[in-house]
Amino acid sequence: MPPGGTRPRVVPFAVLVTVVSAALSASPVPAAADPEPDRLVPKRTVREAPVDLPSAMARFWVAYSSGADPRKAAAILDALLRAEGTPSEPVRRAVRMLVAHAGGDQRRAWCERLDLLGVPVPPRHAAFLAAAFAASDQAFGLSRQTPVPTAQTAYAGHVPARMTDGDAATFYWSDGAPQPGTQFVLDLGRVRPVQGVAVAMGTADRPRDFLRSGVLEGSVDGVDWATVRQLPGLPTVTATLGPGSRDVRYLRLRATAGQRHWLAVREVSVRPGPTDAAGDGDPATAYRVTGGPVEVNLGVDQPLERIVVLADRGTRQGVPVQVRDEAGTWRTVGRLGGEYTDVAARGIVAGRVRVLFGPDSTGTAVREIVVRPAR
Repeated sequence: MPPGGTRPRVVPFAVLVTVVSAALSASPVPAAADPEPDRLVPKRTVREAPVDLPSAMARFWVAYSSGADPRKAAAILDALLRAEGTPSEPVRRAVRMLVAHAGGDQRRAWCERLDLLGVPVPPRHAAFLAAAFAASDQAFGLSRQTPVPTAQTAYAGHVPARMTDGDAATFYWSDGAPQPGTQFVLDLGRVRPVQGVAVAMGTADRPRDFLRSGVLEGSVDGVDWATVRQLPGLPTVTATLGPGSRDVRYLRLRATAGQRHWLAVREVSVRPGPTDAAGDGDPATAYRVTGGPVEVNLGVDQPLERIVVLADRGTRQGVPVQVRDEAGTWRTVGRLGGEYTDVAARGIVAGRVRVLFGPDSTGTAVREIVVRPAR
């Protein structure tokens, strides 16, 4: 400040905008004129048409999907949502989540996602939020795989997919009687810890169409199979895979003898183990750590690119993130950084990944362990 001077007044930006707007909207007055108020004609100004909420949402999606900077479109959308009040708060948070994804700030995006877990979805914006969650899943590398059943033959429209459609009124129906070696395979999409399996066969009209002699088997790679249980010759089969759970990707029914009746399978139900929640591709599910490691079985050794761990707030930092290499040795490749961890694993070939929690980590919730293979 100059000697004897006064501190310049800082005009708030909002006030400045108001003043400028008022000045621009005023009617022009010719120099050296003494205008008569009743003869003044308001100056016509060209104004942009107001943007409604659906248009603002569409513009935001265009910016986000095209890879452009979505911040301007997000600011306009946020202002309109804010005017709606509390019901639109989840949508505002979802917009901030996607802006963080677009800017490469995955930690911030995950924190916004955490605050959306369990929040009621306003029906008016259900479609927008569903699309936002799908886009976030893609950004995090999450995928939810649906089990795929296959069979050698099927009668008419009774296709194998009916084994796992969740509807006991529909069923798979073989196009003939099973022979020795006939098999029916269910691919879970990835290696999963499985606690139990239930197979419901036969129908009300065809109660005898079930597998009399056979075996239920499991496999990690679809090549080496282990017996889960021998079939008891009953329409309903239940099996427990070990004292806790067993890692499998494939389950199959295999006939060990021929029979006269065809085979109808109403439903195959799989009960996953607790740790499956840390690798099911769904951030809404979580595995509560009980004082031991959380492990993901990749099925086969493969080159890795990155390992991302998505956890709840309050997760202890410094917990080792490890891989089991081709020699069967566990190697630490990084450590947890709290609720979001991204570990580089380029050049490492491994078949298993784990977070080595100890007894002092009981209660921690792991949402997802995302293993990205090398391209």
